[in-house]
Amino acid sequence: MLAALPLLSAVLAATLGVVAPPSPPDCEAAPQPLVLSAESSAPLVLCVSPDTATTLLFDTSLAPGAVEVQASEQEVRLAQGPGVVTLVPSARLLPGEWRKLTVRFGDGAAPALATVLLYVHPARATRQVEVQRKPRTVESYQREVAEQKEQVRQCQRENAQLRASQGKPEGLRGLVSARLMGGDLGGIASENLSHPKPRYTKRNGNALDAKRVWSYRSSTRVAVELRLQLLSGEQLWVAEGATLVDARGREVPVLPLWQAAPIALGKFQSVVVEAEASTEEAQGSYTLKLWEAGGARSVTVEGIVFPPAPGSTAP
Repeated sequence: MLAALPLLSAVLAATLGVVAPPSPPDCEAAPQPLVLSAESSAPLVLCVSPDTATTLLFDTSLAPGAVEVQASEQEVRLAQGPGVVTLVPSARLLPGEWRKLTVRFGDGAAPALATVLLYVHPARATRQVEVQRKPRTVESYQREVAEQKEQVRQCQRENAQLRASQGKPEGLRGLVSARLMGGDLGGIASENLSHPKPRYTKRNGNALDAKRVWSYRSSTRVAVELRLQLLSGEQLWVAEGATLVDARGREVPVLPLWQAAPIALGKFQSVVVEAEASTEEAQGSYTLKLWEAGGARSVTVEGIVFPPAPGSTAP
């Protein structure tokens, strides 16, 4: 008898199409709906018992012949309707044995195939169970693939930028190597918008106070540095996004923000907003708005102006 056990295991594995028999399910537990999704490839498990009918109620219509059970007619009687499958195992099936039920869906959505493993229990069987299918269309997969490809391209671009920046020097040497000093234009111009008196205005309802504001311009970029103080709330404030809009409502795309550290209640920290702009661009007055994740707390500063680049003829 012991010598026959390896042969029995091999036959069972071949019958189920799995490497090894799964662990027996808890047939005493209350039955739960069987959920079919395109993301899960694991087979579902169901308890059956000899001479006891088990009915599966599908929320997807089944074509004739869509259901197959890997057992002989003497072992399992099978009856199928448009959305109902009934199984009646016979006493030929022994407790502890496994059989496989296969369902094929013909609507072109995923999952196209479902596998249910039937575990034979001597007395406990699932009398009725709902089978819920969460289909996905080909179009949804195509959209997901397109989104993943775009994410990969974005990661590749960011990786290339990081690799390119690793070999660049820091400090003034870095500014020169990045061609931000402007050569004959003389470098970077700055303007203190807070001295001798503020030339900017702060909107009512700001969650932070802009105590100091500076603006900068190089030959290819402009920047705004704000010294911010958090006015209320115990949660730390971290800038997530910013907009820079001119008097005509045109938005200037900004580069990734830089913040010295999260801002605690009553504390000051610097936040820098930078944008690409030539010496002829970014003229006139701008409105700057910054917000945290979710946008619950924000700060808006109006009247931001940028200095002309050194050596330029711009007013």
